[in-house]
Amino acid sequence: MTDLHTDVERYLRYLSVERQLSPITLLNYQRQLEAIINFASENGLQSWQQCDAAMVRNFAVRSRRKGLGAASLALRLSALRSFFDWLVSQNELKANPAKGVSAPKAPRHLPKNIDVDDMNRLLDIDINDPLACATGQCWK
Repeated sequence: MTDLHTDVERYLRYLSVERQLSPITLLNYQRQLEAIINFASENGLQSWQQCDAAMVRNFAVRSRRKGLGAASLALRLSALRSFFDWLVSQNELKANPAKGVSAPKAPRHLPKNIDVDDMNRLLDIDINDPLACATGQCWK
């Protein structure tokens, strides 16, 4: 096992014991950090001290090219920033190399238009009859 794996395991233990994150959240962190470990290993990194902002940017670009969506990439970079912040707090790194790397903006979708019939039903609701809305009769 490399130092890369050891540090990630220590971080996950910290998240579990000190921060008491849920098992599902821990699995998500583990998945995201395994992706960066694989990328770092493929690029010859032996320790996190060799990681710089350019490598983090290359990792983000490669993740995006492999089809990772903007929101998923933002999650991955957030996990990475948190991990590097922890390494800084443990005096393993001098600075967080992921600090200045941002994910691309997620596409924004326009809201759907409300149908005329639905709007008329909304306008016809008797606001003094809470039972009608509570039973869902407003939407029939």
